[in-house]
Amino acid sequence: MRPDTPTFIAVAKAKDVRPGQIKSVRARGGHELSLANVGGRFYAFSAYCPHNGWPLKWGALEEATIVCGLHLWRFDLETGEALDPPGAACLETYPVRVEDGVIYVGVSTEAKLEAPSSPSRP
Repeated sequence: MRPDTPTFIAVAKAKDVRPGQIKSVRARGGHELSLANVGGRFYAFSAYCPHNGWPLKWGALEEATIVCGLHLWRFDLETGEALDPPGAACLETYPVRVEDGVIYVGVSTEAKLEAPSSPSRP
């Protein structure tokens, strides 16, 4: 396997992530990330905002974007691009597939998705 080829790991049952819900998970290997269900489509992304490390499970979904609950930064769930403010740090996103009711997320085997040391206060 090439180093840039993700390894897909099971992270949750699809029925446990309801439409409109954000769910944080810690997967095998210590990978920590968030899942979102937008109209039956699942997205996986870093559990923490790249701005100040705020947990995105406390954010809000607006169609295919997530809004951080701390400073209201908004990110595209497909690409991770920062939409507001434009040009800000991007959100790390991960490929997702669903098989037999299980959500699998593609992660790098070379790096864990860790929480920042502590979120900053507003």
